[in-house]
Amino acid sequence: MSRSPALDLPYLMPTQAQKHVTVNAALAQLDALVQMRLDGLTHTSPPALPAEGQHYGIGIGASGAFAGQDGRIARWADAGWAFLTPLEGQLALDLSSSRLVVWRAGQWRAPELGQLSELGIGTAPDATNRLAIAAPASLFSHAGNDHRMVLNKAASGDTVSVMFQSGWSGRAEMGLTGQDGFALKLSPDGSSWSEVLRADPATGHIGLGVSSPRCPLDMAGPLRTGQSSSANRPSASVVGAGAMLYDSDLGQPIWSDGSTWRDAMGALV
Repeated sequence: MSRSPALDLPYLMPTQAQKHVTVNAALAQLDALVQMRLDGLTHTSPPALPAEGQHYGIGIGASGAFAGQDGRIARWADAGWAFLTPLEGQLALDLSSSRLVVWRAGQWRAPELGQLSELGIGTAPDATNRLAIAAPASLFSHAGNDHRMVLNKAASGDTVSVMFQSGWSGRAEMGLTGQDGFALKLSPDGSSWSEVLRADPATGHIGLGVSSPRCPLDMAGPLRTGQSSSANRPSASVVGAGAMLYDSDLGQPIWSDGSTWRDAMGALV
């Protein structure tokens, strides 16, 4: 065997003359293939001013000095072009887009990363925050029609939630916290928390300051409605039957019957 099986480097032969020629040829090929940087992936004609030692990915339908070299790599060195055939699985950095690419099935494409233990985008991940993102915004969009984000916990007594922080100090948390009812909790300082809302998944009841709501809306304190003067009341028919409003002129709550406003005794007001 006169050449290496993977990178096709020339071997020195016994009693070979001018060994430096073979060694230099191997070094030149190593320099071309190892830690490869491509200035673009789809050149169909040579650049006007190629850089010494630079590599150019050749696209389909190449012409000029690149004619007949579709899919290969052009390297400018010593005032001439050398052409290399990329190896299956070979990695390169595309300088035109600052992204890593891999040669797979006859084309350059993004690497298939598969299952990663940690991933950081703009910041470093750690053993707990295995996916970490630092960015002005994050977009999760549909592929087809719907898009669903799923957060899962191991058991009912565990927690799955979304935490909102200010200066790395918690201010609000919502999710399934310690049970299977949806909850909203608030904190003024990140250490003391109060549960302000709990929704019971078995009944659909909602409690405000109540951990086990016994009716569709169960409150731990008084209920305050909006108020209006008699002259500025909204239309009773628009707000619908059962709507309640505090009339500041009458000094009492009133209710809509679907067409007019009435007091607690049912009299028109």
